[in-house]
Amino acid sequence: MTPGTRDAAGPVVPPGDARYPTLVRGFNLRWVGAPAYVEVVRDAGEVVDALRRALDAGLRVTVRGGGHCYEDFVSGNDGGVILDLSPMHAVYRDGASDRYVVEGGATLWNVYGELYRRYGVTLPGGSCYSVGAGGHVTGGGYGLLSRKHGLVVDYLDAVEMACVDASGEVELVTVERGSTATDEADLLWANQGGGGGNFGIVTKFVFRDPPPAPAEALLLTLAWDWAGLTEDAFARLVGNYGAFLAANSDVDSPYDGLFALLHLTQRAPHPAPSTQVVLTAQYVGARSELLRDFARAVCDGLPSAVGQRAPVGWHHFALPTTDVRALPWLFATQTLNGSGPNRRGKYKSAYMKRPFPASQVEAMWRHLADARVPNTQALLQVDSYGCRVNAVAPDATAIPQRSSIMKLQYQTYWTDSTQDSENLEWIRAFYRDMYGERGPYPDDVVDGCYVNYPDVDLEDWQYLYYKDAYARLQRVKRRWDPNDVFNHAQSIELPPDA
Repeated sequence: MTPGTRDAAGPVVPPGDARYPTLVRGFNLRWVGAPAYVEVVRDAGEVVDALRRALDAGLRVTVRGGGHCYEDFVSGNDGGVILDLSPMHAVYRDGASDRYVVEGGATLWNVYGELYRRYGVTLPGGSCYSVGAGGHVTGGGYGLLSRKHGLVVDYLDAVEMACVDASGEVELVTVERGSTATDEADLLWANQGGGGGNFGIVTKFVFRDPPPAPAEALLLTLAWDWAGLTEDAFARLVGNYGAFLAANSDVDSPYDGLFALLHLTQRAPHPAPSTQVVLTAQYVGARSELLRDFARAVCDGLPSAVGQRAPVGWHHFALPTTDVRALPWLFATQTLNGSGPNRRGKYKSAYMKRPFPASQVEAMWRHLADARVPNTQALLQVDSYGCRVNAVAPDATAIPQRSSIMKLQYQTYWTDSTQDSENLEWIRAFYRDMYGERGPYPDDVVDGCYVNYPDVDLEDWQYLYYKDAYARLQRVKRRWDPNDVFNHAQSIELPPDA
């Protein structure tokens, strides 16, 4: 085989190829691998062939769609093979079944743009449009339309996957919703939130009856300068936000078209320019006054909000006005994109069933208002949740968290590798102060963690991600990946009796 080429197939990229240093990196610049080669695959047949060759050579395989994995589950495959699915990005309607097909290498922007322009429908996925659909969907998938339409996996009707049987043979299988074969039904269920890199390589996702795309979206951004926030005002803001969501996240809430993101960014040390706490909200629906009602409820008793002056974290933009803006929905989706630049990062997560207890609000203040580890790109992002997400039974998909009102993402970003330790120490200390050593162990306030925000610090990650669904996921693993071909630091484990 000539390095860099392969007859009638996609390229093999070995060390020494000019593309290799880029293709072995994740979007998170902490992750740089040293695989034997990267193979760029263009269709399901090439996936099967590439997987078979790698296994015949005794090489471990990992799979990249968008490259956004928060931990080193893909690039960290030294001496193995990374299969890059990015050319497999077609999105189309299958006329015979009237279902919508998304290939395994598509990004969310491929999905939104094609579904909107060609068919006028969409999926309630994430805001960062360079994220790969493969990892996003298999982890559950949520975004700014989820309160109105539920999770992406609630519309998943079938998957086509390359799997490896007990004898090591690679087979391309399709499993459908409604299958009478228990093992096939289980495999589809496992792909509805059981996480990526666990059971095989999804080459096609098939969706039925996705919701219509909104015609228009209303956007609102409010900000408060840290310089004007006392501890009491901070607690009032966080309390108002949580109380509103607790009162307005029922399945039949008129506020289902509202999705809000509260960015609690770390305060900058003096004499640096003041940073801000920023609230971003989108509303889609017929009752535009609900957006202003939400803003009044959150702002009650607070200093006057001002315009946002700078982006916060990785995920959001600057709108230097407190006015409501009306945009065509696709333009609003593009405006809210937050993929941002490649940087180093660390993340943690939690689901909230109730507003923040006082002890957690006090912990937020300690770690965000304390400038001992000064980083204006360190934050806690509190997303609204609930409504139609919670209309689905906890065991209907592999996402068991179906009773939450908020979803939290702890984030810190930096560019210099010498700052790794201080940033990791900050986010770990913050998280530990919020939940103790066990993390957000499910109770009447919190409900575990989100598998698409993986965190290798978690000890009991199996229960924190999947709760009682984990045993069933292990049975699916035993049936469809009995040799544990698809594995990483937090992949589904074979059951003890396997």
